[in-house]
Amino acid sequence: MNKEYKKETYKDAGVEKSFTTKALISVLALLLAFALTLSSCGSAADNGSSAVTTTAASLDNAVSKSEMFTERDLSDDYDESEAETITLSGNSAKTSAASGVSIDGSTVTISAEGVYVVSGSLSDGQIIVDADDAAKVQIVLKDASVTSSDSAALYVKSADKVFVTTAAGTENTLANGGSFTADGDTNVDGAVYAKDDITFNGSGSLTISSPAGHGVVGNDDVKFGGGTYVITASGHGVKANDSARFAESDVTITAGSDKDGVHVADSDVEDAAQSESFFYMADGSLTINAQDDGIHADAKVIIEGGSIIINESYEGIEGLSIQISGGSTTLTAIDDGLNAAGGNSTSGNGAFGGDDWNGGGMMNDGGTDGIIVISGGNVSITAGGDGVDSNGSVEITGGYTVVQGPSSGDTSVLDYNGTATISGGTFIGTGGAGMAENFSSASQGLIAVSTGNQSAGSSVTLKDAAGNVIAEATPALDYAVVYISTEDMAQGETYTLAAGTYSENITLSDIMYSTLSGGMGGSFGGGGPRGGMNEGGMHDGGKDGMNGDMFQGGPGEGPGTDGVTGATQLKGDEAA
Repeated sequence: MNKEYKKETYKDAGVEKSFTTKALISVLALLLAFALTLSSCGSAADNGSSAVTTTAASLDNAVSKSEMFTERDLSDDYDESEAETITLSGNSAKTSAASGVSIDGSTVTISAEGVYVVSGSLSDGQIIVDADDAAKVQIVLKDASVTSSDSAALYVKSADKVFVTTAAGTENTLANGGSFTADGDTNVDGAVYAKDDITFNGSGSLTISSPAGHGVVGNDDVKFGGGTYVITASGHGVKANDSARFAESDVTITAGSDKDGVHVADSDVEDAAQSESFFYMADGSLTINAQDDGIHADAKVIIEGGSIIINESYEGIEGLSIQISGGSTTLTAIDDGLNAAGGNSTSGNGAFGGDDWNGGGMMNDGGTDGIIVISGGNVSITAGGDGVDSNGSVEITGGYTVVQGPSSGDTSVLDYNGTATISGGTFIGTGGAGMAENFSSASQGLIAVSTGNQSAGSSVTLKDAAGNVIAEATPALDYAVVYISTEDMAQGETYTLAAGTYSENITLSDIMYSTLSGGMGGSFGGGGPRGGMNEGGMHDGGKDGMNGDMFQGGPGEGPGTDGVTGATQLKGDEAA
């Protein structure tokens, strides 16, 4: 692995965390390799082993909402009697503040820490925060509407942190009118543009519209800690440099052509593999319609709760590390559902000899640093490409996961080029047979079989010897293979699997039963990132080659940060 691990800590709301060192990872990697070597001596018919080796990802410290959000992030409290008021009126404004607020026509500039209640509307104006870099500014939107014809309706030039609070029972709007003009060296390209941390909270509603750019842009952290939001953009819905965090809010995002619903990428690094940018979801709801990734984070995607619905996407969720431990995640993707991929941020030209290909036209294996861990929650994936695709490993320890993919093409329910283990929860998968891969090991019963071509709507049912249904699904897509694993399945027991016209009594003489041919499997690995990870190169070079045109975008990147423990330092606020 190319990146040296550092023992680092991060703080948020007074909580410290420590991450695993590279030395520990090296030891675990050797143990993993040794265990896999021993397991390879088992029955070939199993297409795997009954031994589940704990990956380093299992040792990664879980995060929590209290670490990712301060109390003030999640609060809609403010004392209106102590606050200053800003009243907007067409192309002018007025304020109660004796200092800290200046008004120049339809431009309102806040330059001091404090709480400001904003009401009324500006037809072509702007609210600017340009305060000391230690200042915390709270802007309370109370039936406020701001449209800027050629810039951000809310532009945070300088502050420690800005809180945008929607007052209870109010409807508010921040919009760009259709073009953007740079502010000196700053390319302002969002209806809300923040150079520093910004938190949206409250219990009212806010509509953000950006017909010529991104919805919300944050050069540091972007947080949603309460309220209802509808974001429509021609670019990314939410574009953050350090992190995008969601809790206690109801957010609906519609992104533009070839753009992501939520896009978190570190513009300060040339190689996305070195990024520490992450996505975090604690609770609330997030609904996304995107033409590219539903959710993309260079380093980590962490879902601990809430409801995520990705109605449309090219790839559903992409990050070097994807960790799902709770909540409900439902996604539909033209290509891969979950894609754990890392790579060079400037790749994506799809040419032989480029970053996605080894010299001489040889395919790159896509790297081995990606990891997908599902330890809880309900996950439903409908994918036109691979359902669960990792440029490294897959680990399922809990939850209820249903994956459905098409029966044709070079797709697979499960695609990885490291290891794939299951030790808990329920996994039901249906999809294509041509590239089908089985889990590498399991510690609970697992059946993976070719069923012949079955039509969409043909139910899959697994019954135990007493006739009790222990797993069932009705795939919405055609399929030719079925995977079923539940905690109720045990070695030595007999089960009846029915899938469309297919029916078979299966005795688990070993913990894993498989009739899959294996396909090309791990020799090519996961799909890899498409294009670069950062804005300016992100996915512009084409789509995942293995599940689209083979020579467009390439099958994957070689280099990447070590995603096994997620050594990314998940940054949080040290104070409110």
